[in-house]
Amino acid sequence: MNVVTNAKTLKDLEYDKLKGILKSFACSPLGRELIENLRPSADIEYLQREFQRVEELRTALLETDLALGSFTDIRPLLRHAHQTTALSGEEFLALGQALGQIRRLRDRLLGQEDFSQLRELGERMHIFRELEENIARVFDEDGEVRPTASPRLRELTARKRILEERVQRHLQALIQSGQLAGVLQDSVITRRSGRFVIPIKSAARHELDAVVHDSSDSGQTLYVEPTSVVTENNEIRELDGEIRDEQLRILRELTQRLQAETRKIEETLKAVAYFDMLYAKAQFAIHLRCSRPRLTTNGELHLIEARHPLLDQTTVVPIELRLGEPFQGIVITGPNTGGKTVSLKTVGLLTLMAQSGIPIPAAPDSSIALFQKIFTDIGDEQSIHQNLSTFSAHMKNLVGVLREADSQTLVLIDELGAGTDPTEGAALGIAILQALLDSQAKVIVTTHFSAIKHFAYQHPKLKTCSVEFDTETLSPTYRIVEGVGASNAFIIAERLGLPASVIAAAKTHVTEGQVRVEDIIHKLQQERGELAQERARVRERAEEIERMQAEYAAKLSELRAKREAALTQELHDLEGLLKRARAELEQALHRAKHETDESRLRETLRELHERERQFADVGQRLRTESVDVPLKFEELREGMRVQFRGSKRAGVVRQIVSSERIEIEVGGLRIWAKLSDLAQSTLQSEGERHNVSVSVETASSSAPQLELNVRGMTVSEAIRELDLYLDRLVLAGLTRGYIVHGKGTGVLRREIRKHLATLPIVKSFDSAPPNQGGDGVTVVELSD
Repeated sequence: MNVVTNAKTLKDLEYDKLKGILKSFACSPLGRELIENLRPSADIEYLQREFQRVEELRTALLETDLALGSFTDIRPLLRHAHQTTALSGEEFLALGQALGQIRRLRDRLLGQEDFSQLRELGERMHIFRELEENIARVFDEDGEVRPTASPRLRELTARKRILEERVQRHLQALIQSGQLAGVLQDSVITRRSGRFVIPIKSAARHELDAVVHDSSDSGQTLYVEPTSVVTENNEIRELDGEIRDEQLRILRELTQRLQAETRKIEETLKAVAYFDMLYAKAQFAIHLRCSRPRLTTNGELHLIEARHPLLDQTTVVPIELRLGEPFQGIVITGPNTGGKTVSLKTVGLLTLMAQSGIPIPAAPDSSIALFQKIFTDIGDEQSIHQNLSTFSAHMKNLVGVLREADSQTLVLIDELGAGTDPTEGAALGIAILQALLDSQAKVIVTTHFSAIKHFAYQHPKLKTCSVEFDTETLSPTYRIVEGVGASNAFIIAERLGLPASVIAAAKTHVTEGQVRVEDIIHKLQQERGELAQERARVRERAEEIERMQAEYAAKLSELRAKREAALTQELHDLEGLLKRARAELEQALHRAKHETDESRLRETLRELHERERQFADVGQRLRTESVDVPLKFEELREGMRVQFRGSKRAGVVRQIVSSERIEIEVGGLRIWAKLSDLAQSTLQSEGERHNVSVSVETASSSAPQLELNVRGMTVSEAIRELDLYLDRLVLAGLTRGYIVHGKGTGVLRREIRKHLATLPIVKSFDSAPPNQGGDGVTVVELSD
C-alpha cells in the first residue's frame, strides 16, 4: 500500500535527491532502476521485513564481502535471444559472466547461517550451471567459438589446419627454390580473400602461372596464387564454409537452450535487483551511521539526534522532536535562518525514508509514525506561468491538502500564513491549522507570527517548540527546544549597538503585556539552557558509572577465570599423583605374590591404601568446588542436572522456554533462571558418589572371574572396575585376563587400551581371536 502524496511534496522534501545518493551505492543498473521506482509504503509488515533484511545485510557486510560487483544488465540480451535465431559470441560471453556472478553471490548468501532473510533471498536465485559451463566450453575469452566446441568442428578445424600447412610448405619451397628470383617482391606468404598468396613484382606478372587476387596501393606489387595451390586453396575455402555453418549451428543450439531458461533467468534477475537495492540501503546506512527506527501506527513520532541526510554530516546539528499524545500538532517558532525549515524537512524526509525501508540518520531509539498520506507546503511557489503570487500558490496547494487530510495524514507547512498582510495571514493560518486539527491530521508548521504562537500555546492539541538562539553570539544554535521562543528582536538590536533611546521608543509601541510575556519567555529560555547543561552533566555521570560497572564486571570475570584455571590445574596435578600412587600399589601387589611375610605385605598395602584415600579425598573436595563449566543452550535437556554459577547449589531442569526463561527445581521448589546463571553440574548426588577404595585379597580368597564385562559402563566406571579386576588377577597369581567391552563406537575399547598402556604390570594386550569376540574383547597379559 503506497503512500498518497504529490510531486510537490517529493520535491519539497528532496526525495529524488536522496534516491540519487542511494543509487550511488548500487552495483547494477537493475538495482538503480529499482531504487528509481522506490515509493514510500504504509504496509508495516512489508517495512518490518525490509528493515530486517537491511539490518541482516548491514551486519553481514561488516564481516563479509557480499558486493555484487560491476554487473551488466543482460535483460536486452534475453529479449534479443527471442528475436533472433542465434546470439553472438560477445553476447554469450556477457551472459556467462553475469550467470557466474549470480552463482557466486547465491553461494555467499546461502552461507550466511546466522541470517535467515539473506539465505531466503539466496534461495530465490536460480543457478544455471549447465548453461554457464556450455558457454565456457564453447567460447574463448574473446567471445570466439573454440575449435573444440563440437566433435564436427574439431574435425573440420583439423582438416583445414592440415591443408593450410601443406599449402604453406609448398609455397615456402617455391620461394626458397630460386625459381622466382627477380619475380618475388618479398619472401613472405600472406592471405587475400581467405586464400594463400605470395607478393610478386607487377612487371613480372607473366613470368609465373598464377591467379592475381590483389595489388598494393602503389601498383608495384601483385598478390598472386600459384596455380599449383589452387585446388588446396579451394578445399580450404570450402572447409571455411562448413566451419561457419557448424559454428552457426552451435550458436543456434545454445540460443535455444537460453530461450528455454529465460523465464528463470528473469526471475533470478529480479532477486538480484532486489538484493542490489538492499545492498545500497545497507551501505547508505553504514556510511551515514543510520539506524532502524521503531515503526508506530498510532501517530507517535520521536526523532532523537536526527540529522538531515543531504547536509554535511560533519557539521549538521542533530535535532530532537517528539509528536504524540495528547498532542496532534507542533508549531515551531524562531528567527529566519534559525533552522526551522531544515527541521521541518528533516521530519518529512526521514518519514519518507522510514516508509521506504531505508534506515534513518538518527539514534536507534527513534520512532517514526506510518502515514497513508503525506503533504507539504514548503518554499516559494510563485508561478509566472499561471500568474500566481507566492501567497496564491500557497493557498492553492493548501486547498488540495485540506481536501485530502484525514487521521492518517501528515501535513508539514513552512511559514504558515506568510506572503500577505501579517494580520490577515496570521488569521488565515490559525483557521487552516484548526481545520487540519479538525480533520485529525498530524500537523507540524513553522511560523514567526505572534498570533499563531499564542494560538498554539493555548490549544490543548498543539505543542510549541522553538529554534534556539544564542543571544551572546547573536547566532542560532539550530537546536529545537520545547516551548515558545522569544522574538529576541530588542536584545539583538541592543547587542548590535542600536541606541537605547531608539529601543525604548520601540518598546512603547508594544503593549505592556507583550513585553512581560517576552521577558518571561526569555527567562524561561535561560532556565531551560541551564537545565539542559545540568541534564548533560547527569548523563555524563551516568555514562561514567556504567563504564565503571562494566570494568568491574570484566575484572570480576577475569578473577573468576583465573581462580577456575588454578583449581583445574591443581586438580590435574593431584590426579597425576593419584595415578602414580596406584601404579606403585599395583607394583606392590605384583611383588606380593612372592612375599612370604604376610605382615609386611599388609603393612605396605595399608600405607599405600592410606595415601590413595588421602589423595581421593582431596580430589573429591576439589571437584565439589564451584568450577563453572559453560553451558550451551542447545545442550539443555529437561531432566538435566545443572548448577548455579559461582555456588554449590544444583537443580534439575524442568521446563525450557528460552535462554532467558528456564525452570529449575531446587530442593522441591521451582524457580526461573537465565542460561547465563547456569553451568554444567560438577556436583554429584549421594547416589552418584563413589568412594575410592583398594580391594586386597589374599591367595586364600575365592578365585576371580577370568573375564571382566564393562559393556554399558561409562569410561570412568570401566577404568575403575578394570583396576580392581587387575588387582584380583595379580593376587590370584594369574597372568592373563579378558576384558569384554564390545565394539560399538570404539570409544570404550580405545580408552581402556590407553589406560592399560600406562600400567607397569601390563606386559601386552591385543584383540581376542575372532572366534572369541575379536575387537569386542581385549586380552591382557600381565608381567610375571
